[in-house]
Amino acid sequence: MRGTKSKEKFSQELEMSRSNYSLIESGKSDPTLKTLERIAELTNSTLVIDLIPNELEQVELQIEEEKQ
Repeated sequence: MRGTKSKEKFSQELEMSRSNYSLIESGKSDPTLKTLERIAELTNSTLVIDLIPNELEQVELQIEEEKQ
């Protein structure tokens, strides 16, 4: 996610502590939307947030069950 930058440098660019950034990077803490937007900006990435209706998941599960 941060490329070749150190955790210290990247967390400074995100304006957060190194320890908080480490928690996010290790999956032990969830970033805010603002943090995700900033990470996308700093890594020249596009942030995509997708909502999938639960009903669609149920239909997909039923189709998979029928195949078996």
